[in-house]
Amino acid sequence: MTFDLIAVLRDLNQKYHKKAAEKDIRYQVARDEDTIRHPFVIGNPVHLSRILSNITDNAIKFSPPGSAITVWSSEEQLDGEHTLVTFVCQDQGIGMSEEFCAHAFDMFTQEKVTSRSTYQGTGLGLAIVKQLVDRMGGSITLQSRPGAGTTVTVKLPFKIGKQDDLKPAAQVMGDISFKGLRALVVEDNELNMEIACCMLENSGMEVTHAADGQEAVELFEKSAPGYFGVIYMDIMMPRMNGWDAARTIRAMNRPDAEIIPIIAMSANAFSEDIMDSRLAGMDIHLAKPLDEAKMINALKQCVAERSAVKLRNDL
Repeated sequence: MTFDLIAVLRDLNQKYHKKAAEKDIRYQVARDEDTIRHPFVIGNPVHLSRILSNITDNAIKFSPPGSAITVWSSEEQLDGEHTLVTFVCQDQGIGMSEEFCAHAFDMFTQEKVTSRSTYQGTGLGLAIVKQLVDRMGGSITLQSRPGAGTTVTVKLPFKIGKQDDLKPAAQVMGDISFKGLRALVVEDNELNMEIACCMLENSGMEVTHAADGQEAVELFEKSAPGYFGVIYMDIMMPRMNGWDAARTIRAMNRPDAEIIPIIAMSANAFSEDIMDSRLAGMDIHLAKPLDEAKMINALKQCVAERSAVKLRNDL
């Protein structure tokens, strides 16, 4: 099936940012020089999610408070139809000996007897990962030293897909009314702010505005859960940019933080900027100058996609 690779990575990063923070571990996403130029690929997103989840769970489990976990991905196009995507997870945990690394993918393997009671778990994680990676035609390698952490690298081939293949599931928008919906518009340019507010108010929305990312974070944090129905976020702003603001909001411990649509508004629409927005937790990246139809259709698409996800989860 065709799936959105960036969306899968974004959802996992949001989940593990929170999980790492609970253990006082810094979870950071680094971008390689080569960006992912083909976000729509054909493959098994469930297997991919499980592979990356098991690897990251291990990294958190075997890392001490105060340490850092860094993840990143890159792409190498193989030919006109296929691409090879590399996923890396690097931790500063307890590490493994060279001898153990050779058997790390064996069933029920853990280096020390005491590690099972100290860190919990059966040792099945990497064995399952290896099986799934093999099934997807990829490879996995480990680099580790005791006391110096572990780096896990997974390489997976995908057939390049098309965004159009996603539309039937995401474009069941219907005639949605947003009258009375509360929108938070974040924009440091007064003229752009006025124009954006006017467009949304024409659709019946109630608009609150913030002059930068820091003010947006504070307004969202002080609001009651569910008060805001959408956030339109500029990228380049003083104090806190839009990407950092989106990541901060997504990491908040409140029920609406993960599901509120966050729509990026930017003068830049390069593939690199779009990927950065989506990895930061934004749903859609709109290029300026904006128009009312573009802003409303973006929100309709977010609503439709969330409805489709809820329907799949209910089945």
